Amino acid sequence: MPSAQYDLRPPVDAASTPPAAPGRRAVIRTIRERHAVDAHSEPNAIRPPWSVLFSDYSNRFTYHDFASAERAQRADGTMIDFAAGSPNPADIPDDLLRAVSLEAFSSHEFDGQPESPIEGFDELRELLAEHMRTRGVHCKARNVMVLSGCEQGIDLCVRAFINPGDCVLVEQSTFFPALQSFRSAGARIVGVPMDGHGMRADLLEGYCARFHPKFIYTIPTFQNPTGSTMPSDRRRRLIDAARRHQCLIIEDDAYGELRYGDECPIPLAGMENEGYVLYLSTFSKTVTSGLRTGWIVADPHVIGRLAALRRMVDQHTSTSSQRICMQLLREGRIAGHVRALAAAYRDRCDTAIAAFERYAPHGMRWSVPEGGYYVWVTLPDGVRALDALAASRAVGVTFMPGGVFDVDETDDAHIRLNVVHPDPGDIETGIRRICATVTGLLREQTGR
Repeated sequence: MPSAQYDLRPPVDAASTPPAAPGRRAVIRTIRERHAVDAHSEPNAIRPPWSVLFSDYSNRFTYHDFASAERAQRADGTMIDFAAGSPNPADIPDDLLRAVSLEAFSSHEFDGQPESPIEGFDELRELLAEHMRTRGVHCKARNVMVLSGCEQGIDLCVRAFINPGDCVLVEQSTFFPALQSFRSAGARIVGVPMDGHGMRADLLEGYCARFHPKFIYTIPTFQNPTGSTMPSDRRRRLIDAARRHQCLIIEDDAYGELRYGDECPIPLAGMENEGYVLYLSTFSKTVTSGLRTGWIVADPHVIGRLAALRRMVDQHTSTSSQRICMQLLREGRIAGHVRALAAAYRDRCDTAIAAFERYAPHGMRWSVPEGGYYVWVTLPDGVRALDALAASRAVGVTFMPGGVFDVDETDDAHIRLNVVHPDPGDIETGIRRICATVTGLLREQTGR
């Protein structure tokens, strides 16, 4: 039902209009009356009734999620920004990108082929398949489609598989644009409880038996927002549950290459070869979000269906971005950059953890990630995330409140910090200020 009601009848003389029922006049107003106070509108303009005209698809979005994220991420040059979901601009390999761009566009190999196939250039698909094999995922070029970022992959999978009312199981706290995509399709989203190792696989059997999901959406490696990593035995249990209950797994692996140590679990897609896992990844977190280039690895039947659906969206990923990515993947040029980036991120994370250990008040807890961007902080009892955010922004620090990521939108006990985004010299200062504001809120609560 629309959120506002409109009387679209022509206005009549007030003297001939019967009196309205009590309270009725406050609810139903003519378009002309609603805009009479707009000094910039034409005197007799009738504006479109937007809330009636927008589709059910767009109305199912929870726009306050985006508004909350935008408020948290709004930062001027003086703000220490832990809220962003992107790398520090100084980490973008400008020299490498400049060099590979010159090489890509000085080559004549694409002469006469101005546009890419929908699935991506054949060479890039082959390079990505080879790259995936180094991660333990055995696939061929026909299993790969190049995307305009991971989020496009999620959207295409939803279009291909989800009917209104279908169930999607997700981690209780997860990537909120994915939640928006599922909601827009009319899916029923059910959050599975988490612990320090990600989704509780021991509960999945019961959840699958009860809700009969079409998808299990998971970020098993360096999860957003919690930073957790699912161990190998738990990954196996997740795959076994999907097979038994004939549901698909969307594995979102945007951060999987940013491991701080030497060992990292094999992706879910490398642990089964029957087609149950749809694997997504991107260059946005390891190179730059400006490339807008990611990829999906899936059964060829899925690739064909997604390619057909994509004709209605954008036809193909930017040819310029694809050429740059080909140059990055040739001869393993991107690998050295990623190794250096992960080492720098490990140092920043160590700085953040040391700062929490030094400044955090009693009752404040935090995750210690093995890679990726994020530290997930549990606030002391009684301290609300939104209050902590407001107080921290007042002293020049910002972060993301946990409720943005929560399936039920009720989590006010956690905050997410992107500890790799600020300048390294600002990390300790920012965390000290956050801890000081939380300490202040605790004192207000206790009256001491």
